[in-house]
Amino acid sequence: MKKHLVLIVNVILIIGILCGVGYAVYRASFIKPEKTKNDVATVDSVATVDEPTAPPIEYDIGIIQHSDVDNCNNVYQGFIAELASNGYVNGNNINLDYVLEEDNAKCEAAIQRFVDEEYDLIFAIGPFATRIAASKTSDIPIVFGAISEPEKEEYIKSNENPSGNVTGVCDDYTHCFEQIDSIKMLFPKCKKIGAIYTATSESSVTQALIGEKEAQMENINIPYAKYPVENAKEIAASLDVMKSDGVDVIYAPVDGFVNKNLKTIVDFSYKNGIPIVCGNLTMLEKGCFSTSVINYASVGCAAGDMTLDILTAGAKPSDIPIAYISECYLHINKEAMEKLKITLPDEIKETALIE
Repeated sequence: MKKHLVLIVNVILIIGILCGVGYAVYRASFIKPEKTKNDVATVDSVATVDEPTAPPIEYDIGIIQHSDVDNCNNVYQGFIAELASNGYVNGNNINLDYVLEEDNAKCEAAIQRFVDEEYDLIFAIGPFATRIAASKTSDIPIVFGAISEPEKEEYIKSNENPSGNVTGVCDDYTHCFEQIDSIKMLFPKCKKIGAIYTATSESSVTQALIGEKEAQMENINIPYAKYPVENAKEIAASLDVMKSDGVDVIYAPVDGFVNKNLKTIVDFSYKNGIPIVCGNLTMLEKGCFSTSVINYASVGCAAGDMTLDILTAGAKPSDIPIAYISECYLHINKEAMEKLKITLPDEIKETALIE
């Protein structure tokens, strides 16, 4: 009996030993060996590699445009192009909130939202948007585009030393000089210029006065008469007076009211063979004969460059002098040229942009 008991105990011990050895071998198969310098990275080791670096800092820029005209649209396009050429693309590493609003109250509300949401910078296109933006904040940097005489505004101390949170790029009124000069070049036999503009618009009156002074310059010396208007009926009446006064060329500076009633002036022009030299490309497209204007996209590009200096290089608006863009290009409306039966000299054909 004892022999059987000893035998049974020995069998149980042998089975236990075999099971222990088997379990050790089984568990060892799941233990990773220590990695040496020549080991290929395992799945677990790859998971511990540092994550990619964070994306570039994003900037929030509020863009406010008050007037839906070609000049302002081109400023906006130039601004966007300049940012993109420097690697800043909307939705990628920069957030651009663009608002085009001609209603004064809604435009002001949009600017207030930019301020409330603490945008990094405001790009204001045109005088109204800039004036309102400057009145809403003295902390957020403001860069403007397409303003003629910012030095007269209270939000900067001077063009050379803005001394506040506002700086930007001007289009000046140099195009008025160029437009009058172009009359002498295009129509050397012109004996009288007639300027039509809104009597109650300070900007239009200023342009008309600049045009008058330029026409009186010794190298131009063309008689110049002003025909201010306040309503549509006065436009038609003024045109009849121009005809009787012997006006050879009509000068129509940048003027919102005149632009809205431009068809009346263009129809008169074609009927009577009196060309219109106008203030901007929008008016040119509506049938005026020619204009001399700066490349407004270059205004936007310069403003974009200022913006990047402020956001990425730590520049302060107060230390950035107001910039001026003044080089003008002669544009001619091909359809108007044909309807007025005007033949251009070869030297003008070579340099003008005939559209």
